Amino acid sequence: SELLGMLKTGRPGNLAQYDDTWHIVKENGSVPPSAKWSDCSVEPSMSEYANHADLGARAWMSHSVISFDYRVVEVPRGNLLDPSCDAMILGHLPRGSEERWLAEQRPQRRLIVIDETVYKLCGDRVRAYFESRKVEHEILVLPMVEENKSMELTLEVAKKMKQFNIDRRTEPVIAI
Repeated sequence: SELLGMLKTGRPGNLAQYDDTWHIVKENGSVPPSAKWSDCSVEPSMSEYANHADLGARAWMSHSVISFDYRVVEVPRGNLLDPSCDAMILGHLPRGSEERWLAEQRPQRRLIVIDETVYKLCGDRVRAYFESRKVEHEILVLPMVEENKSMELTLEVAKKMKQFNIDRRTEPVIAI
């Protein structure tokens, strides 16, 4: 991965920050001279959740200089809360991986942290999704407007994680 980033850009990573945003720099991509380069890289691919209605859904793996890799997948509009879609439960694990196979063998638990406005709009659907997938879950509803974001809210999430006894390595917290 690091070598791939170097081959494309002549730099260790393929991420550059300009216009107040981090951009994935493609091979021979144009970047302003004032851009700030990162040693980190992102490898985009097509999401396994893409369908005939939305072939543009993507997934990507992020590789950081410090060991902090994570996976992101997009799900076509309208499919995320469809009980047949497992993205909210297992989407963080690549299909076919040993880690995903192991996760599929054990009961799943999730803490869902959700904005109060979003909860009013689709909280019933979120709860129904996890119930239909037989996932033990708790929902923490918080006011998430920018001016309310604080260390106190962060500590409230940490407290709920402790109360629910979430294993952050095998039971990811979902933020909506």
